[in-house]
Amino acid sequence: MFSKRMADKAIELSILAMVIIVPLIFFTRANDVFETNKMFVMRFFTVFAAGLFLISTIKEKRLLLVKTDFDFPLAGYLAVSFLTVIFTKNLMISIFGVYEDYEGIITAINYFFLFYIVVNISQKRIFIGKIVFSILAATAIICSYGLAQNLGWDFVKWNPETYSPERFFSTLGNPNFLAAYLVSAIPVIFMLFFITKKNANKAPVLVILLAAIMVLFLTKSRAGFISLLVTLILITVYAFIDARREKEGLFKANRNWFVAFGFLLVITLFLPIVRSAMAMLWERMLLIIVPGNFVLTPRLYIWKSALMMFRDNPVFGTGLDTFQVVFPYYRLPIYWQLEWNGTPEKTHNVFLQVLATQGMAGFGFFMLLFLTYLKKSYNLIFGEKDLFRRYLVFGFFMAVAAYFTQGLFNYTVVAYGSLYWVCMAMIIALESGKKNYYSFSLEGFFQRHKKAVIAAAVIAVIALQARLITYWAADLYFKIGNIAVAADRDDLSTHYYDRAVKLNPQREIYWVKYGIGYERLVRKESDPQKKRYFINEALKIHRRTLEINPINGYNYNNIARVYKVYGESLDSSKYEDAIRYYNEAIKRDPVNAYFGMDLAGIHINRGEFDKALELCERYMRLYPDLAMPLSYMGYIYMLQGKDKTEQALYYYEQAIDNKQWHRDIVTETSTYSNLGILYANLGRVNDAIRMFEKSVERRPDYAEGYLNIGRLHEMTGNNDAAARMYETVLRINPADQRALGQLEQLRKR
Repeated sequence: MFSKRMADKAIELSILAMVIIVPLIFFTRANDVFETNKMFVMRFFTVFAAGLFLISTIKEKRLLLVKTDFDFPLAGYLAVSFLTVIFTKNLMISIFGVYEDYEGIITAINYFFLFYIVVNISQKRIFIGKIVFSILAATAIICSYGLAQNLGWDFVKWNPETYSPERFFSTLGNPNFLAAYLVSAIPVIFMLFFITKKNANKAPVLVILLAAIMVLFLTKSRAGFISLLVTLILITVYAFIDARREKEGLFKANRNWFVAFGFLLVITLFLPIVRSAMAMLWERMLLIIVPGNFVLTPRLYIWKSALMMFRDNPVFGTGLDTFQVVFPYYRLPIYWQLEWNGTPEKTHNVFLQVLATQGMAGFGFFMLLFLTYLKKSYNLIFGEKDLFRRYLVFGFFMAVAAYFTQGLFNYTVVAYGSLYWVCMAMIIALESGKKNYYSFSLEGFFQRHKKAVIAAAVIAVIALQARLITYWAADLYFKIGNIAVAADRDDLSTHYYDRAVKLNPQREIYWVKYGIGYERLVRKESDPQKKRYFINEALKIHRRTLEINPINGYNYNNIARVYKVYGESLDSSKYEDAIRYYNEAIKRDPVNAYFGMDLAGIHINRGEFDKALELCERYMRLYPDLAMPLSYMGYIYMLQGKDKTEQALYYYEQAIDNKQWHRDIVTETSTYSNLGILYANLGRVNDAIRMFEKSVERRPDYAEGYLNIGRLHEMTGNNDAAARMYETVLRINPADQRALGQLEQLRKR
């Protein structure tokens, strides 16, 4: 028989498994190596626990829920979250959240259930201890891997373009996320260290505590460092208060251990690896402290944009988790330049995130929850009679305080977001006074159809778990599609992208990559009929993406780009469609220079030089240090013939004069190449050779550059150098008839 005791045990195990596994799990075969897998685990165990709780409740014939001081602010915050989904700028994102973070309403409901499940099953002291030891175990593994990474022992070969070798991340995927988890875990472990009575048991806890602090320093996270300072100050202040008010106070009784901890912490800071990390951390801190540097901090401009969003959407904000898709409307040109067209996922401030996306309604309840947490913690820390519970409350209070402190410069992900809600629940669970309950009778319908209701609950849980698995599997297919693209197998990529969108049709990024896969096939195809088919498929897919997210300028840009290819290769009348969609993209992302330059390219193709120049001048004024508009202006004047050579030279030379290319290798290469042509036409052969040499430095496979260098060497009589250039061309493309012809002529001479 399935009893309440069995259900409670299974729920406890689910929560403990979640606390341990969520911060640890990652899977390199998923496209999102970290957050997708962590979110899957959190949701899997939460759904499982909620299902068991529901079934147990039906069998018990009544629903009992612990009353908490957080009920009103939590219920209000969840209600406002639902309202922001109704009034959102983008429904899909507010439901499912942006890719990799998933902070939509589904996750908000997940956290809500997690909080109340933990509160209602954590009435036993032994289970509270298990939660603490689960945090300790997870932290021990995280720190072991983090230290191994910093010492060069890693069993995963991470992509250096994605992960910085100077700042490792353990199982969290990001050094700032790692720091955020550790600053929440450290105070809980610290209190466990002091409430542990046997000295033999204290030693391993102390080792894990010091390791956690060491790894925190190695993350070089400014937010984590500031949060740790706040934690240490709170611990020190409370130690003095506790020593004065309690004759047998915990800190007074552990005075020697307290001194030993401080001594070992100082020694830890003098380890070479930690000293090096501290030096780098100090340099990063100076970027905040020094006023001149602070002005150029990208976060400052993110926060300014967030306040602008709130100004325009003061009641319910832009919609739950919509900051990323709304940000381009408010992106400042200086931020575009500092972060090279960057679009942040969040505000990097948990308070501003709520204010921008949920308005004053959401922010009001969020602050009410924050103030309630402070009041409840204060009452328990200074009013709880049970010493064990009092000190643990202080530990969980500091864990939540650390979450909010680092949250001033960071944003929430499930790895430590789930820990935050567990810690909030623990503050309630640790109160030793008599609990009050909400009681709901489940007689009548539920008892008359008990078996059917339980069966329906079981089916619902299984269906939800199956849906979670399909979403997770979709990301695996998406990863394979991306690998196929990297291997230049676009025929395979579209196949796997198709599998991904069928398993998770709500995920915008899957559709975007799917459409781009067909675009790549268009560029490779020479058969007009097949090319037209691929173009229509790309358009169909990108229109689907536009339906999912009509406020994202890139979705309009993607359609415009396909029409541009259509106009270049099959039907010049399609340029009109491209222009229309590019203008729509620019309306939604007005400071995005790439959209403007793509549109300028169409005007150039149509011979509409005045319109192209107008666009170039606009973005040149916005971004004086950006090379691309200058390069385009040089090209426009170059196309207008010899009379405009002087202007073409001027803008091309401006483009290569220490301007920013932002890895736009194609435009940079063509700039050097075209400047080489201009110099050659003016008889400046050595300058021309120098320009072509720079073009092949940027693109070593640029056959045209080597061919032009060879011709220029022939003009100066350096036939050996010319021959070497033609041979290089043939190594790139053995069938290049131009290089073969030039070599043949050299041999004859």
